[in-house]
Amino acid sequence: MSKAAAIHVVAGDRTGLFHALSLDLAGFVQLRYWDRVPTAKGVEATDLVVVDLTSLPAEFAADGFAPLLERATLWLVTGEAPVHPAWVELAARTSSRVVGCGAADRAAGYTPVTEALLEDFSRQTGRRLARLVLEHEPVFRPVEPLVELICQHPWRVRRPKDLAVLTGQRIDGLKRTLAHLGFHRVEHFIVCVRMVAFEQLMARQRLPLVVARRLVGIGDPTNARRQLKRARKRSGEAFLKLKSLVA
Repeated sequence: MSKAAAIHVVAGDRTGLFHALSLDLAGFVQLRYWDRVPTAKGVEATDLVVVDLTSLPAEFAADGFAPLLERATLWLVTGEAPVHPAWVELAARTSSRVVGCGAADRAAGYTPVTEALLEDFSRQTGRRLARLVLEHEPVFRPVEPLVELICQHPWRVRRPKDLAVLTGQRIDGLKRTLAHLGFHRVEHFIVCVRMVAFEQLMARQRLPLVVARRLVGIGDPTNARRQLKRARKRSGEAFLKLKSLVA
């Protein structure tokens, strides 16, 4: 999903999935509600169509969605009931994805769906964010893959071992790589990239504060500032090379 992309929610009413996404994705993307098949003119090539099969009547026709797959991505939200064969055929297409969401999860706010959408959004937004970070701080270019992973998976990369798992490297290997940039600990590099990314979102994208924090993985601003202060003190050599985080 690009920055301008929209999510089209097809559901029986606005109180279920649409309401949950309105709460969890506020500020990230534009949401549009449909109680029927979205019109082709209303769906752009970068858009996502999410169909909540758990809230639609059994006779709801799947036929009209096939043309949309030529220009958009289709997500089907399923529950405990068997899926109609017509939807199974659509689900098998490469531009479709199926997300299971049981009754308990639906009652709790469709968490599997919102988390999957946030992960997808963060991954694609993360690529663009990594480019902003690297443009502003070219000193990070030797470790560009690490910057991209932190930006694409801000909520998965919380500790050094998380980054090690995503890279397939041992922590000792990461330490040696980052030592060349002046970072004495892997966590110092992680918080540095996170805060540079936050600065760039605020300066270049002018996003709301809460949205920018969420996109870079800042859950507790006070703790993030404390981590940054510790990193600046113990990996001062690395910070001397930066244009950001000089205050």
